[in-house]
Amino acid sequence: MSFEDRVVPIMQVDGYLLVPIQIDLDDRTVGRLQQQLLKEIERTRARAVILDVRMVEVIDSYISYTLSETAAMARLMGCRTVLCGIQPPVALTLAQMGVTLQEVAVARNLEHALVLAGSFQERDKGV
Repeated sequence: MSFEDRVVPIMQVDGYLLVPIQIDLDDRTVGRLQQQLLKEIERTRARAVILDVRMVEVIDSYISYTLSETAAMARLMGCRTVLCGIQPPVALTLAQMGVTLQEVAVARNLEHALVLAGSFQERDKGV
């Protein structure tokens, strides 16, 4: 994947992919993000993806659907997804729209997300 094709930086940490989303997401961007994430999961064989959205001010129904779809695809590739840092206005909007995030664990912050990702790893070892 060329530098120009990258939507966000993705860092690999202890078998996890840390994805700080610091841009506004729109339909086109979230589609490109989905492609980038799936390629990185395949390339790194990551066990979990942590999407840090604390800088994101708007997540609409299509973006939440695409994030859920991406998490389902990641799960089929053996990778769990954790979403962290949802801001109160975003949480309010998603709740008012009745949005549920399928295949996505939600964490309060990055520290909590790392704990969740570690617990997935421990659970998956036992399977």
